[in-house]
Amino acid sequence: MKTRKLVTLLAAVAASHGVWATNGTMPHGYGIKAQGMGGVGIALPQDAVAAANNPAGMVSLGERLDIGLAAVLPNIHADIRGTDFDGGGVKAIPIPELGYNHMLDARHSVGVSVYGNGVTTKYDANISGGPNSDKDGSNLMQIIISPSFAMKLDDVNSIGVALNIAYQDFKITGVPDGLGKEDQGHDTSWGYGLKLGWLGQLTDRLSLGVQYTSKTKMGKLDKYRNLLAGQGEFDIPENYGVGVAFKVTPALTVAADYLRINWGDIKSLGNHLTSVGAFGADNGPGFGWKNQNVARIGLSYAATASTTLRAGYSHGSQIVPTRDTTLNYLAPVTPQDHLTLGGTWAVSPAAELSAVYGYAIREKVSGSGASTGTDVAMGQHWVGIAYGMKF
Repeated sequence: MKTRKLVTLLAAVAASHGVWATNGTMPHGYGIKAQGMGGVGIALPQDAVAAANNPAGMVSLGERLDIGLAAVLPNIHADIRGTDFDGGGVKAIPIPELGYNHMLDARHSVGVSVYGNGVTTKYDANISGGPNSDKDGSNLMQIIISPSFAMKLDDVNSIGVALNIAYQDFKITGVPDGLGKEDQGHDTSWGYGLKLGWLGQLTDRLSLGVQYTSKTKMGKLDKYRNLLAGQGEFDIPENYGVGVAFKVTPALTVAADYLRINWGDIKSLGNHLTSVGAFGADNGPGFGWKNQNVARIGLSYAATASTTLRAGYSHGSQIVPTRDTTLNYLAPVTPQDHLTLGGTWAVSPAAELSAVYGYAIREKVSGSGASTGTDVAMGQHWVGIAYGMKF
């Protein structure tokens, strides 16, 4: 009960405005430091949110606590049959994060990483034509709390495991379901998944990492069982990835990740608009999202003994097909490219302050086939700050 109350409290903080993401429902990276490097983190753990990227990295961090807050400023538009609808109802969106790591001894650690996913839209008009609402919008908020255990097998190899305990809050406004009902209000569910990782410090300069995250099976959103395919299914997809980090000089590190996210395996997300079933059925219409490949590269440069500078770039394959733009005005996660800058300043031997700025380049997807006449677009600015304490 205490764990559920903690997660519900964190969810309430994030859900006050929602969460915005651009790799589907996921942000470009987890952890303020990783975000400053384009999201890179599988082979380069830098803070106690690292279990979100690779739980094996937690044992390399020592005793620490990290608390962060990002804010997202999205620019959302939908052009439907020649009419431009502004999603400017979404202003700055807060995204909190938290991480703690405790060393049991020199080779074993336990920790917890808390982070979020989600999508928020709020238009200035009734786009879908539902009879009861004058403005369309959506809100998906997911909070994931990941207790982790990591251990060093030897001086080279570390492994880790994290249990993903997820809570989600979902709401759609102004869109009738298969029975003509709309504005069902908020619905929530819990789910569980598993993340496994390996980290190898192959040389003093080279490290490799691998992570696998199972599908997080969420409880059904019953209020939306006649709208979301699979009778209200909204799981968090399976994903897996590899990473590499190379210390070019004592001050300069270059790191890169490849990540695969299987959005298409979730019925409500992967089914096409033209799926033959009724809304809410297993074969009913969905967002049509494709599985996604994400490539990231980042630089970290220790400019002085107390200052580290970061930069990064991330590119993801387009997940919104042109034939499925009709429903995606509710979740126009169209950006593919992210540019990021970041830095960390040591304010004392035991405390540090980190910051990030990211820009998701605006991208438009124009509808075709059954979605002809519906174009969706989005870009965003991302700023964040975190405070880290070492014990």
